[in-house]
Amino acid sequence: MEEEIKKLENIILFKETEIKNLKEEVRNLKNIISHFPGIIIVLNKYGIIEFINENGAKILGYSYDELTGENWFEKCIPENIKDSLRFVFNKIIEGEIEEYKYYESPIETKYKTLKIIEWRNIYIKDEKGNIIKIINYGTETSSKGLIKDDIEKKLIKFLDNIPEAIHIIDREYNILYINETFKNWNKILGFESNVIGKKIFDVYPFLTENIKNEYQKVFDTGDILITKEKNLIRDKEIITETRKIPIFEREKVVHILTLIRELTNFLKDL
Repeated sequence: MEEEIKKLENIILFKETEIKNLKEEVRNLKNIISHFPGIIIVLNKYGIIEFINENGAKILGYSYDELTGENWFEKCIPENIKDSLRFVFNKIIEGEIEEYKYYESPIETKYKTLKIIEWRNIYIKDEKGNIIKIINYGTETSSKGLIKDDIEKKLIKFLDNIPEAIHIIDREYNILYINETFKNWNKILGFESNVIGKKIFDVYPFLTENIKNEYQKVFDTGDILITKEKNLIRDKEIITETRKIPIFEREKVVHILTLIRELTNFLKDL
């Protein structure tokens, strides 16, 4: 019995040492985080801020309590790109596009000023390999020409690798962009490939007046619209789920990003 008690004592002492070392590591980690000159945020898979370091909150002009529990995209991303960045974020979480370890993007402070941040991401996964949290850490960059052109290039790179068909139109229904999937669909279905600058209803005459009204509704309200549609193309009934996503400039919807997911698999089989 005495021997067993001695073993138990040794185990307890070992555990106490482990706990002491762990507490010391946590203190060191907190010290490093608190002195990090940039932003460190932890987002859950829904984009909710679970943690932000002290300096990060100061850079954004908020307190810790004003940010934790808030949606990162709604609170800290400029209006004109937040839907696009949130779309990419969701696609990464769903595993449909490659995890992005480094990128640059603007943030919007409490005082509505913009800062450009060089971000690095760490993805936390469960035992099944699903992303459950993302740790983002970054510092301000002095890059001046990044804000519009470079962001658009990065977003286009993302969109071109997405399996759904995507196009962007302006308020006059001119097509500004189509991704690689949409280009392939055009080839398969016999539509013209050079569509940039043309009106969407001229290129795709099967689109109804109801579809035009749906676009107008998104331009007017700024709400995302999700619909299911049936179209007869090449004697095949193609069923799609369509998401019309507004893109803002200041408080006005200037473009709509349309994402089309085919539900019949007809195009995949060709």
